[in-house]
Amino acid sequence: MNGCLCYSSELHILEHKLIVSNLKKEAISLYTHALIKISLLPRSKPRFFSFTETRDGYTIIVEDDLCKELPHTESIDMPDLVWRVLSVSAGAYGNNQLTGISRIVKTVITPLADCKVSVLVISTYQSDFVLVKEVDLDTAIKCLARNYKIFKDSGSGLEPVILSIGDRMDGMTKMIERKADKHRPIVHPFTCAKNRFHVTSLDCRILPSLTSILIDLMFYSNSPEDQGCESFFHLSIVEGDISLVLDSEALSRFPKGSLYTNTHDEGWKMIRVGDTPLGFEESGIVAQLSEPLTGVSTRTFYIGTFFYDHLLVPESEVEKATELLSSLQVR
Repeated sequence: MNGCLCYSSELHILEHKLIVSNLKKEAISLYTHALIKISLLPRSKPRFFSFTETRDGYTIIVEDDLCKELPHTESIDMPDLVWRVLSVSAGAYGNNQLTGISRIVKTVITPLADCKVSVLVISTYQSDFVLVKEVDLDTAIKCLARNYKIFKDSGSGLEPVILSIGDRMDGMTKMIERKADKHRPIVHPFTCAKNRFHVTSLDCRILPSLTSILIDLMFYSNSPEDQGCESFFHLSIVEGDISLVLDSEALSRFPKGSLYTNTHDEGWKMIRVGDTPLGFEESGIVAQLSEPLTGVSTRTFYIGTFFYDHLLVPESEVEKATELLSSLQVR
């Protein structure tokens, strides 16, 4: 899917206020009960919950009022930062194919990078969510007003965000000038994992029957034995929509037919970005990787974590993608 959005052009600022934290690997047993209570019990109804295991730890993203459920120990890094969620209206997508952030690169990712707004991106089976720090929300709104009608979710409904001409001009002046055909240099090293990944989902009504499998994958997983494979598992629950990113070995644990599979899902390869923690201050990292791939019509999923970023591309296109990204990398 290329070019600008041609259906609906609404961007929604969700009401959720989120906290992003990192839990050390060896401490997961101290948090298992709390995380199950937040996400997997029959009465659990998180409005936004994201759990990602990597070799570096567990990135947990929850609503600020649920943070009290997580024990505050030395094993968890929880910066005093509040994040807001931006989501493009589903009507703007025009189809249900798994295209990932490719559809929002030119109209969301690029403008925010040009305005030097740092983002944390979470792609799911159903949608893509762009998290910005609450202190940057006004700047983000001004930067994106050129491409979208913007609405805030107040909890009781959507309310339009009205910008003055001065605010719109301020958004334009914040954007850096860059030649449209000039790609940003890729400043962080990246590696491509050997294992094959899948982006899938499940019906929340059958969640109770699969809870034991999810608990096993979340809290009792083992690192891949094959050298060059990446330890990675992602679960998100957003307003009842459940999304999973997992490798083929983990996928095989689910009963046949229990997960949604896209007929075009041939499997995905994961590119891990960064060799030292990226932090939350630098802007433009997502744009550096997604812009050139979108330019050659490569679908991309993106999952940011506390320390590093993870880009997924179709297995059949990984060689082309890595060659292109390598050609743009700063040596």
